[in-house]
Amino acid sequence: MRIPLLLLALTGGFLPPESAAQSSMFGVRGLGLPGQPLSARTRGTGGSFALFDGESDANPASVTALPALTVGLVSSPGWRRWDTPAGEVKLQDTRFPLMFIGGPIPGSRMAVAVSIGSYADRDYELATRDTVVYRGVPIAVRDTVTSLGGLNQLRLAFGFRPSGRTSLGAAVYWITGSHRMEAKRVFEDSAYLAIRQSAELSYGGFGLSAGVIHHLSPRLELAGMVRMDSKASVDRDSTPAYDVDLPWSVAGGLLWRASRRLLVTAQGSYRTWGSADADVKAAGGIGARSTLGVSAGIELATNRRQPSRLPIRLGAHYNELPFLLHTGERPHELGLSAGTGVRFAQERAGLDAALDYTTRKEAEGFSERTFQLILGLSISPYGPGAR
Repeated sequence: MRIPLLLLALTGGFLPPESAAQSSMFGVRGLGLPGQPLSARTRGTGGSFALFDGESDANPASVTALPALTVGLVSSPGWRRWDTPAGEVKLQDTRFPLMFIGGPIPGSRMAVAVSIGSYADRDYELATRDTVVYRGVPIAVRDTVTSLGGLNQLRLAFGFRPSGRTSLGAAVYWITGSHRMEAKRVFEDSAYLAIRQSAELSYGGFGLSAGVIHHLSPRLELAGMVRMDSKASVDRDSTPAYDVDLPWSVAGGLLWRASRRLLVTAQGSYRTWGSADADVKAAGGIGARSTLGVSAGIELATNRRQPSRLPIRLGAHYNELPFLLHTGERPHELGLSAGTGVRFAQERAGLDAALDYTTRKEAEGFSERTFQLILGLSISPYGPGAR
């Protein structure tokens, strides 16, 4: 007896009324929920500091801001609640969205960094209850679909500072990853054996990016970034299955030093996920659309002599989500964040922390609320890491 569960799961063709999951319901469709390979400092400002932050995987020009060789790791435990027409469920997960190493090249105006970050997340477990008729007899069944994995990106970035006012950068990305999927049907009648199907999807692609940071004045900086990602080749159990077009991305940011103690940042971005719409539909999904994101934040130094000791960071962000749960809808998220940090070990190490509260919504009755704790540890073993 064959069932269509695995095919539907592979293409993201359904959202069941009864759900249990490790991650976001908005990561079930398409390639999943877009990742956030950002530092805890940037997450504390709502993501608005990303284009200026050498510890974030956003703008290759920002690696010139690293004062010395720096190694860092970001972890993100989270708690979320799904609200669906079938009810609500509370979930918990832990992510490691970013690891990096980088710094200036001695004796030159260049810097280099290598990082591994999250591109899209597809961890979930979904379940439905139904009744099927077999040989004229109705039988209650429980269907479950699980997925574990997602897409990651490996970045090699170079930055160059031709003058004291301008930084340029370029980067190459290798996009890879896989996720294991399993579909299972269990019959309430013990006379029927459970049915199980499994498959593994693997992905491959690449990307290029370029960025710039320019100091218009001692108090005002502007940043820009453009990135092109290729198609993602999707293999099912080592057999080529289909391709999905990945987006172009453009972003611009502003940093204003309002005073010696206050930084104000803002950022806007646009990603052409709509180019994947035909590929997602051809694979059996609902569709995809291009997305807009905006964020703003501040960083206030509470200690004039040591600005990096326990600053106050606040931010807000709004992002549209690329993969639809229902035809014609426009999924989006809105979030608020706060954070702080401290340097220690003679300024050679730092610990940053941020709290992020985000709500995601699409059609009526489908929403989720997430609360994340973002922790970032950075170490500069051969020199001061003061910001």
